[in-house]
Amino acid sequence: MNVNLALSTSEIVENQTFPDFKIFRKGDLIFRQGSLSEGFYLLKKGTVKLQRSLPDGTQTIVRIVLEHEIFGDCFPNHEQLHSSSAYVLEEDTLIQKLDKDKLNSPEINQLFTKQLLNINRQMGIRHDRFLSIEAEERIKASLYDLGSRMGKKFGSETLLKINLTHEEIAFLADTSRQMVSKTLSALKKCGLLNYSRNRFLFRDLNQFKPTLS
Repeated sequence: MNVNLALSTSEIVENQTFPDFKIFRKGDLIFRQGSLSEGFYLLKKGTVKLQRSLPDGTQTIVRIVLEHEIFGDCFPNHEQLHSSSAYVLEEDTLIQKLDKDKLNSPEINQLFTKQLLNINRQMGIRHDRFLSIEAEERIKASLYDLGSRMGKKFGSETLLKINLTHEEIAFLADTSRQMVSKTLSALKKCGLLNYSRNRFLFRDLNQFKPTLS
């Protein structure tokens, strides 16, 4: 079955099969929303974003996939279409294709089941946040989620390195790019956060911890 695999952001090719392991560059497209699913993948190194186009034309980031996490939509031969597009956020991202045998191995199966439960829980929390808290708090909550999952502690501070634009953070927090820029500027002004192009330094990550978590 064909799946769209990108060698660069401007060059997309179709391959018959996804190899057992494949290295991607930053900005590459792994698969496109609406294409036929080849199955599941294990992120061995790097970071991947799952981005979805909604019926009204807006965009949302469904999930940021981190190392040792599984992503994808259904097994091959099930005629399942991808519900989102998968883009690479870092250079030299390494992805392993999981066939049925690998996915049914005790180690991978346990990991897969645990992650499915966690994803369902996080989706519920995200929905509750959208209904219950203001945009500024959703932005802080999204940053907290990323910082707690992939940030590195330096004393009382936490450094998060991730290639996300203000617009992409907005997709993740279900708000606007303008609101993200305004909120980040306010957080920087009051000394809670320092940030540059792809670095976020939290003075105290607990200050960002949401009430709904």
